[in-house]
Amino acid sequence: MTGEISEAAEADSWPVRCPHCGRALHVERRASDRHADQPADRPATIRALSCDAGHRFDAARQGYVNLLVGRGSSATPDAAAMIMARERIQDAGILRRVTEALTAIATRAPEPRRVLDCGAGTGHHLHALLEALPAASGIAVDLSPAGLKRAAKHPRTLALTWDLWRPLPVADASIDLLVDVFAPRSPEEYARVLAPGGRAIVVTPRPGHLQELAAHGLLGMREDKHRELLARMGAALGDPEEHRAAGETVDLDAEQAADLIMMGPAGHHRDREQILNDVDHAGIRRATVDVDVTTWKRHAGD
Repeated sequence: MTGEISEAAEADSWPVRCPHCGRALHVERRASDRHADQPADRPATIRALSCDAGHRFDAARQGYVNLLVGRGSSATPDAAAMIMARERIQDAGILRRVTEALTAIATRAPEPRRVLDCGAGTGHHLHALLEALPAASGIAVDLSPAGLKRAAKHPRTLALTWDLWRPLPVADASIDLLVDVFAPRSPEEYARVLAPGGRAIVVTPRPGHLQELAAHGLLGMREDKHRELLARMGAALGDPEEHRAAGETVDLDAEQAADLIMMGPAGHHRDREQILNDVDHAGIRRATVDVDVTTWKRHAGD
């Protein structure tokens, strides 16, 4: 992946806070495990995050850090099969209009230096943003280890296991751009972590999103869902700065149609082979990508 390591990322001055005591977390990196083919400007693998009070969070071998140690979560993380389905869909470009919309907003002047992806999954959208923002670094937050081990691969990403239903382990007014794509939302927390002038971009499905798959286990979207989003986000960040619809009709094969269902909540309880048989028998070969992309800006004094 291209792009220079930002000075902030190189110094490991990440605005993350200990979930136990609220003190700043510092990055410890491994000094002896750099591979011969690893670029010289890529940081060594993270060993742990620790604070001055002695709380320590060891990194997984794949580079992400679990901040929920000793706490756990009542939420269910996306399983490996769900994450792999999402990765195949993203790699095929089926949701490219979502990534393009995020990038178009993110690259406006002034360009953000700190990006937070809430519900990052594989890190696909965050990585695209970082490639478009060579001076930026990003924090990927998700509950799924299968997703985070992919998100952690970008050299300017700090990947953290966290439950989005809890207060974010991020410092006040430290984030320039926050993105939330189909993930749970905490408007009050988003307002807290955004710096003055910072933006929050929330992507939500419209009622017609993937409507061709609704009969095969894909959850539908209520007509009033976007109004609810505007009300909840508005209470914390006021009126949106911008709203746009993004999407297109895409061609699919049966495997991709099954992946679109498996990557969502249905993946927790449905059998992929059965889904594949159903969509193949139904002859589904096209799907509609149709989402709302809504942006809020935190103004100075908010």
